[in-house]
Amino acid sequence: MREIYTKIDQLKSMINDIQDEKYNNIFNSISDILLDLSSKVEDLNIRQEYLEENMEYIDNDLTDIQDELFEEVSFDDLSELEDEYVEIKCENCNKPLFVEQQALNNNNNIPCPFCGSIANK
Repeated sequence: MREIYTKIDQLKSMINDIQDEKYNNIFNSISDILLDLSSKVEDLNIRQEYLEENMEYIDNDLTDIQDELFEEVSFDDLSELEDEYVEIKCENCNKPLFVEQQALNNNNNIPCPFCGSIANK
């Protein structure tokens, strides 16, 4: 951006050398517009860099979350989960429910999350 500002300054000095007042005013207006545009472009570049940096942080965070969610589970882990949960069927809607063994031991009736009726052991 420094290069653009330097070129605009050079253009302004050349415009100041113009003797005709009418052309001088026109070119000064054009150079002012160029300065405004280059300032806006510089602001946009700064914002884009900020957004790129934030996107990189978000990408890293999502990668970490994805790694946690989809971590590999061993067969031993799966068998431990099978031991902790029991499958029962709702007598009303006939959908399978997976309930912790301890919850079944503590309660005879488990409410079905699908239909709301009581699923028995």
